[in-house]
Amino acid sequence: MMQRAIQTIQHERKPREIEQQVRQFQEMAKVEREMAAKGKKVSEGMRASRQPVINGVYVLRCKKCDNFAASSSQIRVIEKSHRVILDSR
Repeated sequence: MMQRAIQTIQHERKPREIEQQVRQFQEMAKVEREMAAKGKKVSEGMRASRQPVINGVYVLRCKKCDNFAASSSQIRVIEKSHRVILDSR
């Protein structure tokens, strides 16, 4: 039964998609282990941040506290190398 399930998944999805999804699961598991070691829980906001980008805009959050940092629409590139965040303050 396990072999049949694996074959079904392999035929329905492209290898690139499978690799990407596995990598996302591994990264999330790593974050959960690191947060557990620090005695913190992984928030739902952090889990949601692993969701696909919608309309090319996504939210950047602090890795330590999961607070809002910036929106991807605020990022600009200067001289093809420096990334800056435009702040309206």
